[in-house]
Amino acid sequence: MQQVNAAEIWDLVYRSTRQAGFATAVCETLADATTEAELYGKPTVGLEHLFYYFQAVTNRLITPTPQVQLTSVTDVMSLVDADHGPMQYAYRQGEDALIQAAQAHGLALLMIKNAFAGGELGYYARRLAKHGLVSLAFANSPAVMSVGGSYDRLLGTNPLSYGVPLADGRAIIIDQASSSTARVNFQKYATRREAIPESWALNRHGQPTTDAQAALAGTLLPFGGYKGGNIAMLVEFMAMLSGGDSSYEAAPYYAGERRQGIGATIVAIDANKLPGYRHRIDSLLDQFRRDHGSKIRLTELEVNNRRVEVRQSLWSQLQHYAQKGEVPEA
Repeated sequence: MQQVNAAEIWDLVYRSTRQAGFATAVCETLADATTEAELYGKPTVGLEHLFYYFQAVTNRLITPTPQVQLTSVTDVMSLVDADHGPMQYAYRQGEDALIQAAQAHGLALLMIKNAFAGGELGYYARRLAKHGLVSLAFANSPAVMSVGGSYDRLLGTNPLSYGVPLADGRAIIIDQASSSTARVNFQKYATRREAIPESWALNRHGQPTTDAQAALAGTLLPFGGYKGGNIAMLVEFMAMLSGGDSSYEAAPYYAGERRQGIGATIVAIDANKLPGYRHRIDSLLDQFRRDHGSKIRLTELEVNNRRVEVRQSLWSQLQHYAQKGEVPEA
């Protein structure tokens, strides 16, 4: 492992995505989002996630120079067509409209369609929290998960996030998938030849399994049984407001012949129009911590002075790609 800072991560992401052929503005957005994912402890959608983008460019499954279109649906609803480019870039093209509408009307929605990969959903919540906005974000993804007792893959891991800004400049930021675990964990367990918990997956015959290899050929399960499945369907229905692909329809990240076109919906609420709201939230959290020992995590919104640990092999692979435009063999 090696320690790196925010500037080093940003620079490496920018150079490697430029090498892949992404437009300058897209590279800057991906560098912002990927750096934050690493700094906030979400490495699976951080540096290692970039290889999905590189492979998708090679296979022409992502638009590296997207012509994003922003449309006003109503005074409080905007729609962004991502042109099969990165969702983070599409969001940034509609962010000002979302913030302005929320500040003018109290509540606003930004819907995104035809996007490639949502990345770390906490990224959207943190950006809106910096503007004092409470937010909810929903995004679907290619189907890898069972729902309602199905033995086939019907839904994606379908993450959601929310953000609640606090008076002291911090925020409550929650970012979680609807699945019992990330699919990448199956590969980790398979490599170590360890059993997975029975509640994580079904095999290809629709039976619960503790075999990681069988899980890779099968389907994920939602967290918390049918209750997690209900949350996953809520995320699906909200993400589909945009007109983007459902999880069931969505193309894989980097294989096949069809470009990915998933959807997302981000809701922003201007709590400043509700006098006393922030004070009540702060008081409630203080009481939880002071009187009941609660350790609810509060998120710092400015963390560019942090250093994080990154695998040396991953860092070297990305440095090589940034210079040569190819992924070296591990």
